[in-house]
Amino acid sequence: MELAGIVGKANVGKSTLFTALTMIDVPAANFPFTTTKPNRGVTYLRVSCVCKELGVKDDPNNSLCVDGTRFVPISIIDCPGIVRGAHAGRGMGLQFLDEIRQADALIVVVDASGGTDDDGNPVQPGTHDPVEDVRMVEDEMDLWMAELLQRDWNRMVRLVETKQSTLQAEVARKMSGLRVSEQDAEVALESTGLDGSRPSKWAQQDVLHYVRALRRSTKPMIVAANKADVPTSKDGIRRLTEAGYEVVPCSAEAEKLLRLASKRGVVRYSPGDRTFEVLETAKLTPDQRRALERVAEFMASNGGTGVQRLIDRIYLDVLEYVPVFPVEDPSTLTDSKGRVLPDVYLVKKGSTPRDLAYKVHSELGDSFLYAVDARTKMRLPSEYKLKSGDVVSIVSASRR
Repeated sequence: MELAGIVGKANVGKSTLFTALTMIDVPAANFPFTTTKPNRGVTYLRVSCVCKELGVKDDPNNSLCVDGTRFVPISIIDCPGIVRGAHAGRGMGLQFLDEIRQADALIVVVDASGGTDDDGNPVQPGTHDPVEDVRMVEDEMDLWMAELLQRDWNRMVRLVETKQSTLQAEVARKMSGLRVSEQDAEVALESTGLDGSRPSKWAQQDVLHYVRALRRSTKPMIVAANKADVPTSKDGIRRLTEAGYEVVPCSAEAEKLLRLASKRGVVRYSPGDRTFEVLETAKLTPDQRRALERVAEFMASNGGTGVQRLIDRIYLDVLEYVPVFPVEDPSTLTDSKGRVLPDVYLVKKGSTPRDLAYKVHSELGDSFLYAVDARTKMRLPSEYKLKSGDVVSIVSASRR
């Protein structure tokens, strides 16, 4: 299952966002370091299901399908707050950095209203620049990765310059725990223009420059501009956007309120909806009614709470994952147990049917022969690039 990491400084609403996404209640308070250990849970990516197009009425196996919208499970981790100096062990920095090794992407939560200082202490809204908070996360990650790389730098340089290995191979080996591949290392090298054959000539800033490029490609970020319902957030959101970040304005508190109200049957709301419907007005206190009215006003101006949009944007737009539906029988659209459209898998843009086969199971990939488009019943070319909504039957030696 894919993994997204929720990161950022203390007291910006990370735990509230985690609860809103997963409905797992974790401690949250208006002071730094409420979260002292990572919280793990499951949230969902919304994608269009092919069931209506293909006339399928049976429920899917691995994820919920509601009126043609499929909810794909995504693992999520809420990390302790990060502070300046985290790479050197300040605060809970080393624990934070270690927890995000395996994340596909990062959701950097900031207080868009500018109401918390560098260490997460409350200040007058509008007095702090949230851009600095994103840069702090980037800087700490870059310094940490550079330190990891340089622990073995002399050995790596010797192997590369005596032509016993390549820099790309050594970087991938050293950073395999961060899911860095040789291709990732090569892409980062090309983007910097540095000479990978003579790393002994690199200055400290060159190493940092290289690591920054590596981090951007292997741990892409999206900024959750939280507390977007606070008036001073407009300036903060503008600053973040002008700084070039991928920004989603959101209110974790509003989303949490709606999900709890939906769970109790007070409102009708599905994550990602732009509006909600109150079902039990008589059960609401005046304070609850006013709270829902404020949420409705914010959703009307923001196109929803923005929380579900974070997951959808980071997987579909930033990571460019493609949802595909593998089936065993292309005629009945079933698996070996007769379940119709049982699964939806997320594959990276540019993936082939063989890549999908490996994603389903390593043995299926090893014995892969060819794939069939379940719509046309035609065999797909070996170099075919999977598209969103493809329904594919994989033919392998093991299945024959």
